[in-house]
Amino acid sequence: MILLIDSYDSFTNNLASLLRQTTHQKVITIHNDAFPPDQYDTFYNDYLSYFDFMVIGPGPGHPANDDDVGIIKFLFEKFKYAKQAQSQSVIPVLGICLGFQCMCYSFGNDISRLSDVRHGQVYDIIPDNDIENLLFNDSMTGFGNVRYHSLYVDEVNDEIIPLAYCYDNDSKVLMAARHSSLPFYGVQYHPESICSTNGEKLVRNFSKIAYDYNQKVNRTIKGHSDESTLPQAFSSHTVHEDYLIPNGIIENKSNTSTDPDIYLKKFQLNNDIDPTDICDYFNRYHEKFFLLNSASIPGEWSIIGLPVLSENEIITHSVDALEVHINVNGNHSTLPIKDKSEVWKLIGSKIKEKYIPRSDINTKLGNYHERDLPFFGGYLGLISYEEGQHVILEQLESICNGNTPDLKLIYIDRFMVYDHTTHDWFVVSIRPNDSEWCESIYTRLTQAEDLKLSLDDIPSSVKDYVNESDQNLIKFEFPSRDIYNQQFAQCQDYLHSGDSYELCLTTQSKITLPSYVNAWDIYKVLTLRKNPSPFSCFMDFEDCVIISSSPERFLSWKNTVDNKKQVELRPIKGTVKNTPEVDIVQATKILKTPKEMGENLMIVDLIRHDLYQFTEQVDVTQLMAVEEYKTVYQLVSVIQGQLSKQGYHGIDVLHSSLPPGSMTGAPKKRSVELLQRIESMQTTSTPNGRRGIYSGVVGYWSVTDEADWSVIIRSVFHYADDKENTDQTKIWRIGAGGAITVLSKASDEWEEMELKLVSALQAFK
Repeated sequence: MILLIDSYDSFTNNLASLLRQTTHQKVITIHNDAFPPDQYDTFYNDYLSYFDFMVIGPGPGHPANDDDVGIIKFLFEKFKYAKQAQSQSVIPVLGICLGFQCMCYSFGNDISRLSDVRHGQVYDIIPDNDIENLLFNDSMTGFGNVRYHSLYVDEVNDEIIPLAYCYDNDSKVLMAARHSSLPFYGVQYHPESICSTNGEKLVRNFSKIAYDYNQKVNRTIKGHSDESTLPQAFSSHTVHEDYLIPNGIIENKSNTSTDPDIYLKKFQLNNDIDPTDICDYFNRYHEKFFLLNSASIPGEWSIIGLPVLSENEIITHSVDALEVHINVNGNHSTLPIKDKSEVWKLIGSKIKEKYIPRSDINTKLGNYHERDLPFFGGYLGLISYEEGQHVILEQLESICNGNTPDLKLIYIDRFMVYDHTTHDWFVVSIRPNDSEWCESIYTRLTQAEDLKLSLDDIPSSVKDYVNESDQNLIKFEFPSRDIYNQQFAQCQDYLHSGDSYELCLTTQSKITLPSYVNAWDIYKVLTLRKNPSPFSCFMDFEDCVIISSSPERFLSWKNTVDNKKQVELRPIKGTVKNTPEVDIVQATKILKTPKEMGENLMIVDLIRHDLYQFTEQVDVTQLMAVEEYKTVYQLVSVIQGQLSKQGYHGIDVLHSSLPPGSMTGAPKKRSVELLQRIESMQTTSTPNGRRGIYSGVVGYWSVTDEADWSVIIRSVFHYADDKENTDQTKIWRIGAGGAITVLSKASDEWEEMELKLVSALQAFK
């Protein structure tokens, strides 16, 4: 077995996968603070003998900071003592990035700051072939690898033997080394990155070094047979994720009916009738709806939920309180919880209760369409940024007079689906004995004469919905550029100190509108007049409203033909304004730069890490391709994987991956903590840097256990109980930001933030 010590990096699972796939051994991962200091000796004396070798992974921070490295410092101190005692008590070590720096620092070498920091940059690694160099084969010379480091090992003493370098401008930077007598090796670069090469050769070579050493000193290794040989006291400290859907695979649910209540009516309307037309029709008749609208490629479907609010279940949670609120059939219940992870287990159990296998649907409906509908009832809703991992909840204040709604899900059992490819409409109900309702909707829509919404009836700005006498009530409050420059400088400090590779610094702006301005009218102006996008949405809950024209799919999962789950994420990093002067060729030239590609690469590697926790194989099917939208060009990657680990579901991936890495930076944990404080500096922000709905996700989770969630960007949102609302006015909020790297310039980042802000703000001008 291999022990991997993680320093809360966002690439650790990529490294674990590389180790596992190359050596075919089990890899056990622990955090560097998994054991408290009073258990360090127990760890060293009782547990290390279970492992063939140890890998110390990358992470934020400095080797001299005990909080950054935890038990790693202690281990190297013990190894130094063991050097003069018996070598059987020494375990072979491979250090990666921070792990490499820790090795060198522990043996008396200085760690300095690079004059030119490299995050997400590919450089050729040049091994020293004039010495015995077991870590690199003769064929491994001048091979490209990704560097993620702002610190480096300066000149080394006699205990550390250099093995490889890279040439950076006029500098020669140490990229690999070993200890002069102990079986300790390390590399500064990241062999596990998607853009690195020869990672398997490196691991294979070190595995041979470790094997030979263990044989030479006759090391007794207890854990060769199976992971179960590990003592329970150790296993309780390993990194793992609990299943969110209780009792394993939902397909084994014993009470699943093979004849579900499903009523479906398929029909066509004039091809120029789109989902916005249908929703506007319902709005005119004061009928409630929730819209997930795929207005352009790569979106293919639109979903219109048609609830009866007095009957449909609504789940509400706020991170401000240890309770979940459930409203259904006019009854309200409050469930106490111990922590917010219980919210996820609750909704997992809900979908398990309502689960309908695809096979049962197809048996019931027969050949109803040339391809399966993506949604057959289930939950529509939003999940805020703060519902994700690593946010310091103790520092949060509510945006609202009461608790701020962070999770809002409504159960939809009556809905419409539109296929943008075939132009077919579907009215569907999964309520018992509800065919009459389906027929009534079909009849209304096919006989209606006022379905088409005229663009001439939609003004070019929301302000045109405001009475002339109330124009003075419209106000805008934008972030301060001077404060932004201070925030940018703080980000650069952390990027240069080794605390982060990338920080997605966001800002919030506020718009004050008269209370009578209708949310649906805002949606029409934003998405029809100003900013059509692949994944727009309109969700009007009683306590919050989200109007989004997001171009970014965060996460989807769906069934494959062999009944597996295909998971896909589509991160966007890199943005250029789409103007008559800039075509796709020019945009590609602008976006295919070290800065923009470095931003995207970091998020791709982060997402691979998130997925590897739940699957054995992750594929990057599109790496940094330029996609065109109406207002911008963007650099988009696509990462896919099939859930292969028994018991896990898409909800597990969603839970562990939030907040979206494209909205945080990497490493995620440290970056989220830093951003929470930095973003609170702006006067337009909440005092604690709470993002709220912005940077969260919105989408659906079908009763077939399939889902699609998009990142909430290019959006405006409103809280019914916002502290800044008045009797006459409502506050609408817009978030915008961008990834800060060491290659960023404050002026350029400010302009990019304004560009993204304008895509939503233009609806109000």
